[in-house]
Amino acid sequence: MKLSFDQIKNITFGAASVKETEQGIRFVHCTDKQIEAWTALAPVLGERASLATGVCLDFHTNSKTAAFDAVGGLHGKYEIYVNGLFAEQYIMEDLHEKGEAVKLSVDGGEENRITIIFPCHDTLGILKYLELDDGATVTPHKYAMKMLFIGDSITQGWAAYRDSLAYAPRVARFFDAEMLNQGVGGGFYHESTFDKLDYDPDVVIIAYGTNDSGRYPTVEQMQHHAHKFLELIKKEYEGKNTKIVLLSPIWRLEVSGERWERYLGCCEAVKEEAEKFGFYFVDGHTLVPKHIAFFADKGLHPNEHGFSLYAENLIAELVKII
Repeated sequence: MKLSFDQIKNITFGAASVKETEQGIRFVHCTDKQIEAWTALAPVLGERASLATGVCLDFHTNSKTAAFDAVGGLHGKYEIYVNGLFAEQYIMEDLHEKGEAVKLSVDGGEENRITIIFPCHDTLGILKYLELDDGATVTPHKYAMKMLFIGDSITQGWAAYRDSLAYAPRVARFFDAEMLNQGVGGGFYHESTFDKLDYDPDVVIIAYGTNDSGRYPTVEQMQHHAHKFLELIKKEYEGKNTKIVLLSPIWRLEVSGERWERYLGCCEAVKEEAEKFGFYFVDGHTLVPKHIAFFADKGLHPNEHGFSLYAENLIAELVKII
């Protein structure tokens, strides 16, 4: 049986919007207002805010098979987890070249948890269909808590060969947390990108700063926009018992001179703003080793080893907070 739009929407997590289009059901991780704001700052940022980063279909079913098709693209990687364990990664364009779609046989007990993870960047998240055995049960997974991640390409998961092994999804899985990941590659602190969400997180993790040293000519300008953005965060979550955690940037290799001085200044500015607002602070330099072996490209984006340590060390800090 092919699931209806309403059935699919019921098992969707991590999407700010779910819409029917001519191509299929489209999932987006940022709101329309946020996309407009990022587009105004730079069109490419608007494109990256229009993706399905962090979106997943997560459900329990007695179906012994699952089949689906989705729009391909440069990084059209869809990952399947069964009962919490990685099962397979599918490159949609490779399947389409052979005239195929995803077909999965599910081993295990009478009921299994199936998680379908959408690509984190460079590919629109558009599902053509999802099919299970006729008469199969479909129950959305019940998470223990909710997390909101806000940040740049590192939060979005760039350079992770398997998107589910970037730091944000690793952290969310540890806490059995529903995740809304609003990482935007190239993103930085700017108050225009804030929006009220139809989502009530227990924890908000904000990890900007590494691009800010290139975006803003002075640390003072960066800190001005960080303060304006964080004022809106404070107002939105005040009185809700939501834990707000600011991460300063992790180490990076390829900057030097004045840019390096601004980068260090931005790291300190994040710490200062956390203290001003009474937010929790985690020093990014304690999360990933300052060694090229843990990075995928010029010492900017962690590879899966770097993301593993990023998640492990951040989890250790969050355990103290949560």
